Amino acid sequence: MSFGRTNPLSRRTLLRGMFQGSALAIGLPWLEGMFPAFAGTGAVRQPPLRFGTWFWGCGVTPGRWSPTLGEAGFALQPESLPLESIKEHLNFLTGFDAILDGRPNHVHVSGTFSLRSGIAPLKFGVIEGGTFETAIADRLGVGTRFKSLDFTATGNPADTYSYRSAQVRNTPETSARALYDRIFAAGLRKPGEGEFKPDPKTLSRISVLSAVSEQRKALEANLGAEDRRRLDQYFTSVREVEQQLELQTEEPVIPEACQMPERPGEHDANYDLANVHENHKLMAKLLALAMACDQTRNFNVVFSNSASSLHRSGEASSHHLYTHEEFTDPDVGYQIETSKFVIENMKGWAAFVQALADVPEGDGTLLDNCLVFAHSDTSWAKIHAVQGIPMMTAGRAGGRIKTGQVVTANGDPITRVGLTMQQIAGVPIERWGTRSMETDNSVTQILA
Repeated sequence: MSFGRTNPLSRRTLLRGMFQGSALAIGLPWLEGMFPAFAGTGAVRQPPLRFGTWFWGCGVTPGRWSPTLGEAGFALQPESLPLESIKEHLNFLTGFDAILDGRPNHVHVSGTFSLRSGIAPLKFGVIEGGTFETAIADRLGVGTRFKSLDFTATGNPADTYSYRSAQVRNTPETSARALYDRIFAAGLRKPGEGEFKPDPKTLSRISVLSAVSEQRKALEANLGAEDRRRLDQYFTSVREVEQQLELQTEEPVIPEACQMPERPGEHDANYDLANVHENHKLMAKLLALAMACDQTRNFNVVFSNSASSLHRSGEASSHHLYTHEEFTDPDVGYQIETSKFVIENMKGWAAFVQALADVPEGDGTLLDNCLVFAHSDTSWAKIHAVQGIPMMTAGRAGGRIKTGQVVTANGDPITRVGLTMQQIAGVPIERWGTRSMETDNSVTQILA
């Protein structure tokens, strides 16, 4: 096949080849030229570091969440009180701002992606770069079946804030059964469970790139620089999938902490608060076991979406509607129903952290070897504020950080936190962020 610039590429262009006597074809990503004008894992002597994010929507109530410092440590406030049983595992990060540099405050978007991509979006819904946790997944996810496992407790696959690039987002699982099937129903077996034989389907899917390599080279030679970049990014993703498949062709090394759970039943997955709590509880346990079995070392969890659609059973008003339509009670000085939803989100966070702490690993727990970063999209949803967005960490990252800290910044760029998370995870990076949010100033107060 000849690829020339005189004629535009067809959107249906395929790279074709032969593999094990069978014809195969690989589709291509969107390219401007289409339009005219495992390695296998070994035994791990020390538990590996895991990193993940945990997200909740619509922030907190000013004066009712941020801990206060005293001689005996920090004291939780009414909205953070559900965290009392796990506070020894936490750090609180307050006073960090998303600095927009004159760009619009796109509600429920600008705060999230200023924090996670280091770029304040110019246009609503247009993410201008990948999010930092994908760089961590690239660092930590080598040698596991899944580079990352993501889930949302809301049942809506659109509720995700993890982007590999400006165009590619990570799609979450939306039910406990789907998450179970992905992790445990196919491909995971413990040593001693019969003779190990790679799945023939897996064998037939690997090394596909080599079968079309010559056509790929011919295609690249006739593409512009931007299309070559896109094609390289696309084939890098394909190769990553192949590497995950290759891991399934070798006898697995399963840690002692690995336990095989029962398959969950069917559960309603929607924004009903009771259903969200139940789905989140089930999926948190499955994720914890997946990490104990070293199937992944990275994850992203959404408890509630950014414009929080959580609602109580039988009620029409959602958390988001309450933040804007509920009057401030003159007797107590805050929005009572809105505050109740914040507390429910914190109950979810406490349950997630506890799920990790309940899994023994080495001389401690799974949580001890995790760094979990929790955040919201706004500080005060009533006015969509992106100053002082609430953030926390959980776990000690295998001894890399200390806990029990309350870090209070003074309007510092929120990218300081993303930079620090990457550095703790071993990403070789010294500066991060754009414009006024570019920084080389790590949050050293939490480092061990």
